[in-house]
Amino acid sequence: MPSRKRKSVERKTKGTGSEAVVAVDPACTGLAAKPLQDYEKEMQLVVKKGIIPGCVSLIYHKGQVVQASAMGMADVEHGTHYSFNTYCRMYCATKPFIATALMRFIEEGRATLDDRLSDYIPEFANCKVQIEKTQELVTPKRPILLRHLLSHLSGIGYAPEVGEPIEDDITQAYLNLQQDVQSKKIKNLAAFARELAKIPLCDHPGNEYIYGYSFDVLGRVLEVIGGKSLDKVLTEKVFQPLKMQDTKWSLTRSELPRLAACYAHRGTYKKIYGSRKVKSLRPNLVRIDGELQKESHWLSGQQCSVMSGGGFMGYLYGGLVSTVLDTGKFVQMLMKKGLVNGKRFLKASSIVQMEKNRMKKGDKVNFLGNIGTYRHGTEYGMGGAACTYWSIDREDDTAVVWFTQHVDMPEVPEMKGIHHKKADLWAMLHKAVKATRRSQKRRLSAGAPVKKKAKISK
Repeated sequence: MPSRKRKSVERKTKGTGSEAVVAVDPACTGLAAKPLQDYEKEMQLVVKKGIIPGCVSLIYHKGQVVQASAMGMADVEHGTHYSFNTYCRMYCATKPFIATALMRFIEEGRATLDDRLSDYIPEFANCKVQIEKTQELVTPKRPILLRHLLSHLSGIGYAPEVGEPIEDDITQAYLNLQQDVQSKKIKNLAAFARELAKIPLCDHPGNEYIYGYSFDVLGRVLEVIGGKSLDKVLTEKVFQPLKMQDTKWSLTRSELPRLAACYAHRGTYKKIYGSRKVKSLRPNLVRIDGELQKESHWLSGQQCSVMSGGGFMGYLYGGLVSTVLDTGKFVQMLMKKGLVNGKRFLKASSIVQMEKNRMKKGDKVNFLGNIGTYRHGTEYGMGGAACTYWSIDREDDTAVVWFTQHVDMPEVPEMKGIHHKKADLWAMLHKAVKATRRSQKRRLSAGAPVKKKAKISK
């Protein structure tokens, strides 16, 4: 068998020793290397300019890691570099793990997509819909089903973003509920779901995509089905089988040095903390979630009182932490249609169900996230408020895991002094795939044989 070139990317992280992530030469999978090199060079400039503190990424092609990079600082104030095992707040990127756990229960025959939510949380049997721009409450045209929750068609919304105006009574009620969680007045997921059921729906179930607390409700459904708390359900159904040891709801003090600081722009800091003095010298890199690591709300004992399956109870509360390496294990399982080390974790048909578009119009959405966000076509994935992204592109046979911790990171086209195309990892990855296809077509048209990919021993 032909030898396969490999390169090792190493980082040292305080308290964790060194780790190595091995990436094959992109040419081994038939991928052009230059676009990925151009991306890395441009992203280093993004970090140098202080647009973000740093980032860490893994790129897969045909099941192999073809790029692995960790650059910049995970914690500017403490001088900690980003690493492949740096803990990052997932926020809304918590949701796909909830969907996956539910699908495992469905495969076991313990639930179905068409189950009524009220079968698990009785309080939702009596919910009402408030007609838009009126105070009129009406009975829903149809019950909330589990499939509605998975695709944000339940009619349940979210509290407003920090600093956003209160539009109506429902928005105010959501904000009050979120504040009750933050103050620990609401102490668990069961109490949260009961209080949420008292708030009128924004629309009839099944009618319209409304991003909201649907996955928090699903988290409570998982507790009811499993007969145990959400953390234990996710550990047993998802994290343990996938060997995701670094995905959790809170961290011990000994794990804190691996937690990246979370940054925002000065304006967001002011909205969160009010008149508190901003200590950062860079207006675009202002630390939130505590000025010191020990002040973080992801420290065990200080974490959000509600295990938020939706991942967001404000910028300072809710959701899991994970690492690029751990999330990569989850993404690899999806890429392999439910196989993990040759063993069946989920049926391939279940993965197809989770990836299927659920919207009749507008932006495409599936049970795992959004379709076509990073590249139009079959690509889908999910991200969190502080920019923890993952995606899979079936057409290109690629996947990406890309993490930083900045809630105000600008879109690439808005970054000043940057080559926007080269800084867009997803665009450059697709360019690398296209370059390979063009090369193969040229060789075919010239009558030259196309080199077949060597079989790889397992």
